[in-house]
Amino acid sequence: QQGCPVVRRDPAPAGGSAEVLYRNRTAVAVVGLLVGFSAPARAAEPETIKVGLVQGMFRDVKPIMIKALSVPFKDILTKQTGLDATVDVNADAHVLAERMKDKTLNVGVFHGFEFAWVRQSHPELIPLVVSVPHGRKVTACVVVHKDCPFAKVSDLKDECLVLPKGAKAHCFLYLDKVRAGLPATIAAAKPSKTQSAEEVLDEIVSGDAPACVVDAAQLAGYQTLKPGAFKHLKVMCESEAFPPAVIAYRKGSLSEEAIEKLRTGLVNANTTAAGKPLMMLWNVKGFESTPDDYEALLAACAKAYPVAKPAPVSPDGK
Repeated sequence: QQGCPVVRRDPAPAGGSAEVLYRNRTAVAVVGLLVGFSAPARAAEPETIKVGLVQGMFRDVKPIMIKALSVPFKDILTKQTGLDATVDVNADAHVLAERMKDKTLNVGVFHGFEFAWVRQSHPELIPLVVSVPHGRKVTACVVVHKDCPFAKVSDLKDECLVLPKGAKAHCFLYLDKVRAGLPATIAAAKPSKTQSAEEVLDEIVSGDAPACVVDAAQLAGYQTLKPGAFKHLKVMCESEAFPPAVIAYRKGSLSEEAIEKLRTGLVNANTTAAGKPLMMLWNVKGFESTPDDYEALLAACAKAYPVAKPAPVSPDGK
């Protein structure tokens, strides 16, 4: 009819209707990608720092308190880096290293000697920062009265070596080394559950205890606090230098940006209001970038204190 629009129909393309539908959908998808018509991409998920601690770092601390003590560390990581953080406590350094390897965790906190052990089988773990101990010296000292005639640990015979409450892990490690081959009754370890390092050293001065094992920083602190009493003490023997504690990450688990944020945040943590109490709690001055000689310290420690091998299992499983 006049006035009616003329509708033109193009010839149907070759192929069936299913093929036409497929081609049309494909064309729309391609065009959408080219002109940005497709659905907007989701924003990248924020990185999460999943940190593991070793339970042995909290000697003489009840398990319920360990969880509580990990909270300030988590808060420091979150505030200093701007990244979400979770903190988990692990049975030992080997468990922690394995959980980092299987990507359950991407950051771990190790004693220096533990890191020397796990690094041998986990080269993917990279040191990020190390702790700065008071006095910058990580050694264990066997301390006796200055008038003590003994020259070596075995001379103590059936006397005990007292370790203060919360004694450092490397003190136990060194004591095991100097007592190697001795009968169980000779210079036996006597961990105290109540006495601080200061109180134990007081007993050495007074003659109420024959010998003790303390960290070099604890001994230096006693010298500062009680210089007169300190003059009545002497170091019978002292360990090699241990590597300081380390915070390490798994290679490839964090972006370079996150790694730098983490490093900067930890190095600066001791200058913040929230960080200072944490440094006191962990008994360190702060954190610093890994020193150039750290790898050499790890190698020397692994040689002096080889990791204990698991006991062989008999065919019957016992």
